[in-house]
Amino acid sequence: MSAVNIYFRDDGIARVAINRPDKRNALNDEVRATLIAELPPLLRDEAVHALVLTGEGGNFCSGGDIGSMEGLDSKAARARMKDNHMIVRLIAESEKPVVTAIEGFAVGAGAGLAMLGDTAIIAEGGTIGFPFFRVGLIPDYGILHTLPRRSGGAKARQLLLYAQMVKGPDAVRWGLADELVPDGKAEETAIERALTLARMPPFAFAIAKQQLGLAPVKLDEALEMEALGQAGCFGADEFLEGSAAFHEKRRPVFRK
Repeated sequence: MSAVNIYFRDDGIARVAINRPDKRNALNDEVRATLIAELPPLLRDEAVHALVLTGEGGNFCSGGDIGSMEGLDSKAARARMKDNHMIVRLIAESEKPVVTAIEGFAVGAGAGLAMLGDTAIIAEGGTIGFPFFRVGLIPDYGILHTLPRRSGGAKARQLLLYAQMVKGPDAVRWGLADELVPDGKAEETAIERALTLARMPPFAFAIAKQQLGLAPVKLDEALEMEALGQAGCFGADEFLEGSAAFHEKRRPVFRK
């Protein structure tokens, strides 16, 4: 049984699901190694237009497997963190859309993965939680970077310092996730959103996503990045198709 299930849909959406349901999809060495091995070719595959990241068996991911952390010396711990950061970068820096589908628990490192999505869909009964201090650790999987961007600095401080567990409605209200759906509907909705994002012009989408990832920057820096990116877009086939569709009053088709 693979620690991560990967399924290629005919519509260009790749489903990536952590597959340790008996452990609420806790991350262990096998899950990390599989993601590190499988994500790069998946993200390079031109037949894949977007990714949906989820978990099997009713939970997204319950964080790091505590048992696999015990007894690590500083060298092994640092190697583990480098693997974690490789996964974060692969998802966060993906030029393709990534939508996360959250049912059940997305806590600890699982919360970090969930919030990396360009769009995060959470079920009403889902939970995004930050229990790091309860086990004597600091937030990881990029949470100290992503959470303040999603919820604002003041709210992020309270969520992290009090090790809060946040149910679906509040997760959307506070910006941890983007859309609330009935239980059992997170993946279905995530696929719909992934299909919508996959119809966007891929070159322009990738540039905008990259620049959003660099924010906040000074206005002059933002304008310079905008100028460079837009200059590239003006010369790309996507703009030719978009402008033609505008004049012909039809929906643009950016992927042939």
